[in-house]
Amino acid sequence: MSHHNYLLSNEQLLQVFNLTHTATAIHVTEDAIIQEANDAMLRIWGKDRRVIGKSLEEALPELKGQPFIDMFKAVWREGLTISGKDTAADLEIEGEISTFYFDFEYKAVKDESGQVICILHTAIDVTERFLKKEAEERAAEKEMALQREQELNEELAATNEELLATNEELQVAQDKLSSLNNDLEERVLKRVRELSESEERFRTMAEGTDIFIAVGDETGNAIYFNKPWVELTGRSMNDLLEFGWADLIHPDDRERYVGIYLSALAKKTPFTGEFRILSKEGNYRWLLANGPPRLHPDGTFAGYISSCIDITDRKKHQEELQELNEEMAAANEELASTNEELAATNQELAQTHSDLVAYIKKLSDSEEKLLQAIETGKMGTWSINPETMEITMSAFVRDLLGLSMERSVNIDEVMKAVDNDYHQMLLNALDNALKNHVPSDTEYPITNLITGEEKWVKATGKVFLDQQGNPTEYSGMFMDITERKLDELRKNDFIGMVSHELKTPLTAINGFVQVLQRKAKNADDDYSTNALDKAYIQVRKMTAMINGFLNVSRLESGKLLVDKRPFRLDQLLQETIDESFISPSTHEINFDSSCEVTVNGDRDKIGNVISNLLSNAHKYSANGTNIEVNCEITDTEVIVSVRDEGIGISEHDAKKLFERYYRVETNHTISGFGIGLYLSAEIIERHNGRIWVESETGKGSVFYFTLPLS
Repeated sequence: MSHHNYLLSNEQLLQVFNLTHTATAIHVTEDAIIQEANDAMLRIWGKDRRVIGKSLEEALPELKGQPFIDMFKAVWREGLTISGKDTAADLEIEGEISTFYFDFEYKAVKDESGQVICILHTAIDVTERFLKKEAEERAAEKEMALQREQELNEELAATNEELLATNEELQVAQDKLSSLNNDLEERVLKRVRELSESEERFRTMAEGTDIFIAVGDETGNAIYFNKPWVELTGRSMNDLLEFGWADLIHPDDRERYVGIYLSALAKKTPFTGEFRILSKEGNYRWLLANGPPRLHPDGTFAGYISSCIDITDRKKHQEELQELNEEMAAANEELASTNEELAATNQELAQTHSDLVAYIKKLSDSEEKLLQAIETGKMGTWSINPETMEITMSAFVRDLLGLSMERSVNIDEVMKAVDNDYHQMLLNALDNALKNHVPSDTEYPITNLITGEEKWVKATGKVFLDQQGNPTEYSGMFMDITERKLDELRKNDFIGMVSHELKTPLTAINGFVQVLQRKAKNADDDYSTNALDKAYIQVRKMTAMINGFLNVSRLESGKLLVDKRPFRLDQLLQETIDESFISPSTHEINFDSSCEVTVNGDRDKIGNVISNLLSNAHKYSANGTNIEVNCEITDTEVIVSVRDEGIGISEHDAKKLFERYYRVETNHTISGFGIGLYLSAEIIERHNGRIWVESETGKGSVFYFTLPLS
């Protein structure tokens, strides 16, 4: 029998290749195209066989910035073999970047002529071995430290024996100092008692006073101040968020405290500092600030939660204590000949001072916890165990739902109090939170299971994960928003009623104007035709404004429906431009119609967004200027922009531009009600898109919105 009968086919060789336990892959070209990879290598990468045929950088984008891509290039170009042990690599597994350690080898495989034909890539996951070795090294270091501590203790014991031998010589000096020391001790004890009494008074006062609490983000910008800050500074909450309070710090303290804060922010470390701040009464108060870092669930820096307490009274006591310390220092200098014994006394005094500082810090921490408990008491809390799905809730939540206080409850029992129309929404939010770890924010009506009373509530929640990324708790806040909802419903009903009442006569006026237009044109009455054209434009504007109010009413009552269907966005852009009331004599609209793209959305409502942006560009820019409309396609979305050469928008106004009824107040303010951009933002959001503006005062504006590609 011929030996050729024993030669394996390519498919059989691939099956054998995949049976190897060693993670192995074969790459070709300088870009490390994955020619083949066995199951062990795919598990290490956290990928499936769809990566076959892709470059290593395309298959594993997280390797960008790591040395492995450059290693592959060097092996291919120079025919080298590169290997490593205990080499760290950051890989994305199930959506999270984690660090693993590998023994690996990149080996160039050459043909008979010495030309590199492929790279053989093998890897062994040694993460467990590396971490175990690292732990053993730390244990060895700890053992050496303990041994060194034992040696130091022995040396200290020997030193103590020598000190005991000199006690007799010091006895005479001790007798002479006894009287003075007794006097000093009595004065110190008196001061300590006074300070203790003062601290007790301060604690009693603090329990009835709020701590000043603020929250900042990772860039250092404040995102929250509590009411005590408003009461102290006399500034509104908006002013505090926009301008802060650094300008109120005493000039002698400002540079030092700001430096402490900025240094800690750069290092993402805790900070503490004292400073004087000007109160609304016009006097300076001493504050002690403490800022521990705030972390995201993944452990990354999220900013600070800072707390400040009023230490004005404490500073007075510290000044008294400082005077006492100076008196003691003077006495120490006079008794320098007996320095060793007096040093022991000074050490005891220093320890007393440290104990006092520790006591004050403990008091500060207690004050912060007290305020947090008080503020949390204004609303209810709830928590779901992901394993048992049992719900724990505060008394406030149980009272609101009409649930028993005697036992734990489950989802089904809570759902009995929730309006049936909102069951699926809540179940979807729960499923999305536990599976995808997405925070929830829902509003829905409930009926008290005991009293039958109907209310509206708002529930916010967040999932907390363990080190393996598994949910350990899903908890959050529960608030009664009944009054707010009733106000919104009354307002929306009123807006809807008024808008409908206005549309009836407006429709009649529109019909009469169109009839008169036709008669004027037939009679060649240019004056009447021109006047009626202007009247028709104003009727159209009034109709658009009323429709805007109706849409706001429908939006806030949940009746604004989005009918998504495929349509050509470039055609809609051209139609909207053609149908706009912008005359070529006032503005020239430039549009590149080569952006041929089909999107899935509500064509009429997207048309309203485009029309609103064009109308704003026309109203807020001078005659004779250009308006540019562009359309750009990316891998995941299409970006539409409308650029004008108008008056521009300040950074302050740009942040609030898409809020309901917000109007920019300038010398060039145009009439309107501030609902167009608000509605546009809501429509784009319901299409899972984004909308924003880039502008600078006096230099025009560019409005953007995106729509996802199917």
